[in-house]
Amino acid sequence: MTTSSDAASARPKDEDRARRLIGAHRGDEPGPLFLCVSSLHGNEPAGIEALKLVIESLREQKCEIRGDIVGLRGNLSALEIGERFVDEDLNRVWQRDRVVAILQSLRADGPALTEPPLPMVGSVELGEQRELLAAIREEVQRARGPVIVIDLHTTSAESAPFTTLGDTLQNRALARQLPIPVVLGLEEQIDGAMLQYFDQLGWRSIGIEGGAHSAPESVSAHEDALWLLFAATGVVPEVRIPDLPIRWERLAERAHGLPHVVDIRYRHGVSEEDRFRMKPGFKNFDRARRGDELGTDAKGIVLAPSSGRVFLPLYQSKGDDGFFLVRRLNPAWLRVSKSLRRARADRVAGWLPGVRVHPDRSDAVVLSAVARNRFVMGLLHLLGYNARKESGRLLMVRRRETPTVDPDLDLRV
Repeated sequence: MTTSSDAASARPKDEDRARRLIGAHRGDEPGPLFLCVSSLHGNEPAGIEALKLVIESLREQKCEIRGDIVGLRGNLSALEIGERFVDEDLNRVWQRDRVVAILQSLRADGPALTEPPLPMVGSVELGEQRELLAAIREEVQRARGPVIVIDLHTTSAESAPFTTLGDTLQNRALARQLPIPVVLGLEEQIDGAMLQYFDQLGWRSIGIEGGAHSAPESVSAHEDALWLLFAATGVVPEVRIPDLPIRWERLAERAHGLPHVVDIRYRHGVSEEDRFRMKPGFKNFDRARRGDELGTDAKGIVLAPSSGRVFLPLYQSKGDDGFFLVRRLNPAWLRVSKSLRRARADRVAGWLPGVRVHPDRSDAVVLSAVARNRFVMGLLHLLGYNARKESGRLLMVRRRETPTVDPDLDLRV
């Protein structure tokens, strides 16, 4: 069997780089590396088009910037067929053991993984992930400042633009440079998202959802968001950004009437055997009341288990998230959590009932079953912890702020 990894090993590295690279614009002055990744899902090409427009504009202006702006394609194999993925979702495969195995093969300059873990054997996405990591690693090693990762996506439902992020203060600050909703809690509902990996490295990283897959407005939303972020971080001088106030107003208008911050409260996971079908007509952030019909599956009608706003309703053939429910988060809680984190109040986490400091990690605590209640988990969230790994009756949660970087995951090596 010839896998994508085998094909990647047969191609020259220069060819891999050319296929992966959307474009790059590099400044004479040192500054941040803006690493923009689009189309981790092959049916989401809007980000690629936006990055082409932005980088071409910078080139035409011969714009001097601080740092580097680089655009990379994600899942090339899935892009070719216009599907979310081929064998496995490329935005669900960034678990530690898998990334470590790929990085070890890159550090050894080997052609591919000689003995990948069994779930990875024969996966087209294994080769895609290896090529993408190689391209990211090359850019990171030549970076002349901090790394900022922007992950561009679109959704299968009609949608206003919004951002997703791992809930660190630096990610919040970056996302709040855009006048669109911020969605918190997604990293606790899904496993193996790409941005979870970069959060572990302590980088600033956010995801931007531009709108529906095929909507022309999704391209302009991505383009507007990128220009605003370049301006906010000082990478591109504001005077060199075309129509900057109009871009802000255009994004703000698309998000008009929506809450500034929402928190995910429920995920409806699905599998092929469930034969889940979302009820037609839902848009992201539409309101739903408890007991409303949201879809059907093999067992019958699927009802909303609680009131909230519908988020990421599934209107495509592939995906294991049927829908989420989110609720508005009072901004006061964000201010409280910001104060607690800056005061390093996380040091008292081990005093909570059923919570003890992890024996081997300074950035983690371990919870017994008795501590898994809304009060304790809510307080840990305020302190900057999020759920990560379960082992029997114990649950390990890691601190989001200033994580201990695992040397095996370090891309600079």
